[in-house]
Parts: sequence; C-alpha cells; structure tokens
Amino acid sequence: MKTVWMMISLFLVSSVPAKELTLEQALDLAEKNATELQILDAQLALASAGFQRSAQAFLPKISIDATLLRADSSLINDIPVPLLNLPPRLDYRDFGPVDGMIRGIQVIQPVFNADALKAREQANKAVQARRMAYQWGEQLMRFQVAGSYYAVAVRQADERACRMALEAAQQAQDMADGAYQEGLVAKLDVQRARAEVAAGKARMRTAEAQVRKARINFAVLLDLSPQEHFMLTDDLPEPVPPVAEQMPSKKRSDLKARQAEQEAAAAGLDKAKAQWLPRINLLARQQWFDGDEPFDMYADGWLVALNLQWSLFDGLGRQGEIAEARARKNLARIGVEHTRRTIKKEQQLAIREWRAAWSAWQASVDALEAAEDALRLAHRRYEEGLGNMSDLLSTQAGLYHRRLEYTRYHYKTLLASMNYCLRYGKDPLTLLPEEIR
Repeated sequence: MKTVWMMISLFLVSSVPAKELTLEQALDLAEKNATELQILDAQLALASAGFQRSAQAFLPKISIDATLLRADSSLINDIPVPLLNLPPRLDYRDFGPVDGMIRGIQVIQPVFNADALKAREQANKAVQARRMAYQWGEQLMRFQVAGSYYAVAVRQADERACRMALEAAQQAQDMADGAYQEGLVAKLDVQRARAEVAAGKARMRTAEAQVRKARINFAVLLDLSPQEHFMLTDDLPEPVPPVAEQMPSKKRSDLKARQAEQEAAAAGLDKAKAQWLPRINLLARQQWFDGDEPFDMYADGWLVALNLQWSLFDGLGRQGEIAEARARKNLARIGVEHTRRTIKKEQQLAIREWRAAWSAWQASVDALEAAEDALRLAHRRYEEGLGNMSDLLSTQAGLYHRRLEYTRYHYKTLLASMNYCLRYGKDPLTLLPEEIR
C-alpha cells in the first residue's frame, strides 16, 4: 500500500508543469524577498528616521497644555473681612480651595545649539553610510544569486555525468555477459562489470541528493517553497578569458560606507565637544486662567524671553562622552584602513584565481576530448578481444571524472570572472551575455 501511495504522489508531482525561472527573474525575486537586503533596507530607514529627528536643531517646538487645578494655601485662609454691622467688626474667612483651569501655548525656537547642529551632520553621514552599505549588499546579493543559480546547473550536469557513466557500466556488463557465455572471458570480468554498475548506482543516488540540496538552497534564498517544481532555463554561459590589463578600479560601495561612517564618527566627536558651548533659545508663551470657585474671574497673559543655558559642570559626563566619541572615531578610521587593505588583497587574488580557473578549464577541455577518444578505443579493443575489462572500466571511470572536472572548472571560471568584477566595484554580472543580464 505504501508503494502505491508513493507511485501516486510521484505521478501527481510529475504531472504538475514546471515553473520556468530565468536568472533575471531570480534576481528580481531576490531583490524583493532576500532577508539580507531587507535588513539593510530597515537599517537605512532607521538612519533616515534619525536624520529626520535631528531637524530639531533649527525647528521650533510648539506645545499646548491645560491644567485643571484645585489648590489651597494659608495665604488665602483666615483673611480678615470687615462686616458692615453696627458696631462694625472684622470677621475671618477662608477663600480656599481655589478651582480653575490654566491653559497655554508655548513656542521654543532654538537660536544657537551647536551640539544639535553637529548631531544633524552626524545623522546625515549615517544615512549616506547605510545607503552605500545597501548598494554593496545589492551587488553581493546579485553575485550570490547567480552563483546559487548556476550551482543547480552544475549539480544537474554532475547527475547527467553519473547517468552516462552508469549507462556505460551497464553496457560494459552486457558485453562481459555476452563474452562470458561465449567462453571468451573469465568470470572475473563479469563480476568487475557488475561491481562497477553497483558503484554507478550509488554515485547516481548521491548526485540526485546533491541536486535536491542545491535546489533547496536556491529556493530558500529566493523565499520559494522547497517543494515547488521550478525549472532553470539559463544554462552555464561560456566564460570569458581573463583580462590582459587590470580593470580600472572603482571605489567600492563598502569602502564608501566605511568612509561615511568615519565622517559620522568625526561629527559625533564635534557634537560631544560642542556641549561645552551654551545653548540659546527663544521662548514665547500665551496663557489663560479661568477661575471658578470662590472667584469667578478670567485672566490672560503672554511672555517672550531669551533663554541662555550653559552647563559648567555635569559630573564628568561630557568628558566621558568626548572620550567615547574619540574612541569611535579612531575605530572608524581603523575600519576604513582595514577595508582598504582587504580590497587590495581581494583584487590581487581575484585576477590570479580567474587566470588559474581559466587555465584549468582549458586543460579540462582537452582532457575530456582525450578521455572520450580513449573510451572509444577501449571499447573497440575489448570487442576485438585485445583488451580486458579492467582497462575498459578504468577508462570509463576516467571519462566520468573528466566530465565532472570539466563542469566544475567551467563553474569556477564563471564564478572567478564575476568575483573579479565585484572586487573592482563593478556589477558582478558584467561579463555575462547581455540576454542573461
């Protein structure tokens, strides 16, 4: 019963049409669904919100307040009040508690606030840093998506190579069985052929598992369901040879982001130092008072003032903040230098890796052709009784490995060329055919 259900499930899966997916469509999905870009976008939004908040350095603050009060005091209790009786005399009365409402509108306009102005400059640099970091994240994501997309194609090529090797092993087994029945070979040739078929089946299962793994990794990267049946339509493009001259270096977005962070840290140090300067604000207030009990009265008033705030000592708080800001500035400077050195190293390694991968791929082309010729010769020799099964099987195994090497060197060369463009600040897909990009 379990076998029946497995067959039904396999039929249903195979009957569902595969969804075609080009590299361009995969890149669009990654831009929408990749969590790495979503995190960078959220960080950019957070920095933009901080820049918006820093506008308080020169914009006024307007507030409205209303207070419903009930108050009492000894100043309005036991108040002597003359009575117009005969004879006149004094009486003492309490005029509290007092009920009323105080309403007001207040405007505070900053006139001079040096640390707030520096804070706005720091927030602006932070936005620039996040924007550059997002651009670098986009380039990394394009490289990652292309690599993952073609990784599926490589695993599928490995699976095809395993299938071809298995078919060749089965053909060799049929030849050995026929020759054994005719008394031309020993039983040992038949056993060796059967062992190679069994090994080929094991390699086939492993290759199928690797294809599933590559497809799952690719699906998760694009936020697709791992069970979704999709077909990648773009095959591995032909890699281009390494450039003869070094590509003109373009300042990479990650270095720009580091430099913007350094400028933000410098503005943060200036902000911390600016706290030693006084703050000057313009204050304007309009106020109304409505008295209920025991006085039925109405009063209003207004106030305009120039306020000066100058904190002369705050318990070493400013000194500590200045020291922290100076340390952050030094840390940002080291980060810029580290990124610059890393870029230089990556660029030097990228061209060497590209040249090495290209040479290996060119050699694998010749090796594959030689292995195919060797297998044809081994088949003919065995059929003519001039060769043995060991030679045939070893030649088949050599062809299988040459096919794997050819595909993997092809993939490595493609990745190396994309990585070279990325390390020089270019779009990693620059060297791919136009229709793929």
